[in-house]
Order: sequence, then C-alpha cells, then structure tokens
Amino acid sequence: MGLVLKQDSTYKDEIRIRVSATMPPGQGGERVSNGLGIFLEALPLSAVRQFARKCDERGWDTAWFPEITFGDAFVPAAAAAIETSRLRLATGVVGIWSRSAATMALTAASLSQLAPGRMILGLGLQARTYVEDWHGARYARTLTAMREYITILRRVLAGERVTFEGEVFRIKNFQLHTPPIEPPIPIYMAAVGPKMVELAGEIADGMLGYFFSLPYLKKVVIPQLQAGARRSGRSLKDFKLTVGLPAVVTRDDSGIEKVKGQVLMFTTAGYSSPYYAESVRQAGFGDELQRIQDLVARGDLKGASGVVTDEMADAFTLAGTTDHVRCRMQQYQAEGAVVVLNPSPPNVYFPLYQGHFPEGSKMPEFSFPDYLTVITDAIEMLGA
Repeated sequence: MGLVLKQDSTYKDEIRIRVSATMPPGQGGERVSNGLGIFLEALPLSAVRQFARKCDERGWDTAWFPEITFGDAFVPAAAAAIETSRLRLATGVVGIWSRSAATMALTAASLSQLAPGRMILGLGLQARTYVEDWHGARYARTLTAMREYITILRRVLAGERVTFEGEVFRIKNFQLHTPPIEPPIPIYMAAVGPKMVELAGEIADGMLGYFFSLPYLKKVVIPQLQAGARRSGRSLKDFKLTVGLPAVVTRDDSGIEKVKGQVLMFTTAGYSSPYYAESVRQAGFGDELQRIQDLVARGDLKGASGVVTDEMADAFTLAGTTDHVRCRMQQYQAEGAVVVLNPSPPNVYFPLYQGHFPEGSKMPEFSFPDYLTVITDAIEMLGA
C-alpha cells in the first residue's frame, strides 16, 4: 500500500532534522525526542487537557493547536501546558493578520512562562477569505507581509524597543517588559507554495507544510528551502521541517478507506492553495485529480470520492496499521522531514472555505465520538 521511493541523498547533507534533541532541563527531566507530533484540533478544553496529558504520558513530542473557527490556538496550548511537563506546544498555525505583532509577542511570551523552552510559534497567512471576511484585513503582498511580521516579532521577543515602518506592518516605540525569553521561541512558517517555502528557508526556524507527497517534498520543497537558505547565507542544519498529514490509525487496513474524504478535500481546495493540487500531480495522480475536480464541479462529491484509490490516499495521508503508519513516517524522516499526524474524522469531507464545494452539496454525517476515537487510537497506538 505504501509508496516506496528511491532515496536521493543529494540534499540530505544540508537538511537534517535533529529528532534526537532533548527537552530542556527542569521540564520533568530530559528525554530523547521521538519526533511524534499530533494536531489537537476542534476540541473542547476539557478534551484538550485530557489528550495533552495522554500525549505526555505516552511519550509524544509535540502537540499542535490550529486556529480557524473552533477556538484560538493559545488558550488550548496554555491548558495543555498546565497539564504536561515535557510535551512541546506549537501553534499550528496562527494567522499574521489576526493579531498585531505586538499582541502576538505578548501572548507568546506569556505562554512561554507556562512552558519554558517548550513553545513553538507557528505563523501562517491563512486563506484569503479568513483574512478579508473575518478579520477585515487586506490580503496582499503576502511575502512582504510575512517577512515584515517575523522581523518585528523577533526584535520584540528579543527585548528590543522596536520602531519599524514597513510596506505592510508598522510598529512604533514598543518594548516587551518581561524577562528575556531563553531559549528564544522558535518561529515556524506555514508554507505550501514554492515562494513561501523559499522564504521559510531564508528567515524561519522551521516550517510546517501540509498534504505534501514525497515527490513534492523532494522536487519542490527541499530545493526551495535550499534556495532561501542560500539567499540568507545560512545553513539548514538546525532548520526543522515538519509536514502535517491527515491520519486515521487503525488495527487493520480499514484506515485507508476512512481517510479518503480528506484527500477529496485537499485535492479540490484550490482557493486555499493551488499547490495542494501540484502535490498530487507530482505524485503521479494528475489524471485522478482532473476527474475528481470535474466531478466536484458537477456536484457529484460521492463520485469524486470514489476516484480516490488506496494508492492515491496512501500518498498524502498516514492511514492503516501502526506498522504501516510508522513506515510512512520513516519515509518522510529519511528525506529530512518530521511528520505531524492530524487525526481526521473517518469517512468525512467538508468545505474548507465558503464556495469550496457547489452550493447544496450533501456532506457525510460527522460523528464527534468517532472523531474522539480516532484521536485516542492515534495517541495510544503510536505512543511509546
């Protein structure tokens, strides 16, 4: 079922993910990281606290907290911080137009006090509709905006008194009056398209991608990261490349069927990012992609879902038995990337933004208990 690709070592000497990094001292003792990361998404705080404790107990390395419409990223991360001693906590991701850089710095600094040395600040553009319709901001000059925002944020978090007059963002005479944050909070960029990936390689401490096939990772992401690093004259030795993938871990092979709705969602989410489709093409599923997009345009979502073969689903997800999922994770790790599991509701697809699917399209029924089961199984079956 898995995709077994010949490993290419041409870029590996430069990009290394140090999965063996230890946790900072004083946080429940040192331990060797296993690189296990998981999204805790769309959950009430009571469930976040329970799952975070379980992750900590089962040896998971990092929990990621997205921010869309079901809650912010920082409060769940704070709840998880109180419940855990070793688990790293990452915003995955917070939009740069949702808060000023000053507010972002204040919030990140506060969270870092709850979990010293355990926080990762993940930032992203988010979709245009989120920015313009929900936040009333102007989605434009995205590369410039991200560069300016991170520039301001780094200076503020370093304790400087910052005045910055950019093309997109401005700040005047702001200083963070808290003790210096040591070690500095790593800043990860969410990136899918080549230009944003290149910028991550130039200015970020790490990157969070999503729905990357192995060929897309090798042919597009790695070269663009290298180009960005060359631009800034730095090495990517300590750069952390992470890839989020939909996940349904099961005791048999049924997970691959249950995750196919997620593949349907991202192959058709062109307004969110056209490069999800490019990831599909790079993996050799261009014909299936066209058929899926044609069927969705006609409103036949069930027919489109049926186009997703087991092999196609396997190329963009972590689904099936623990042995198979671990094998898939190792394939990404061999290419210099750590995989973050995104436990996905089984047999479900839904619009990622307004207009994603034709108006009136019938969606499969979502079962919250089934979703909780998927999260629980992933944590327990893959944990140490």
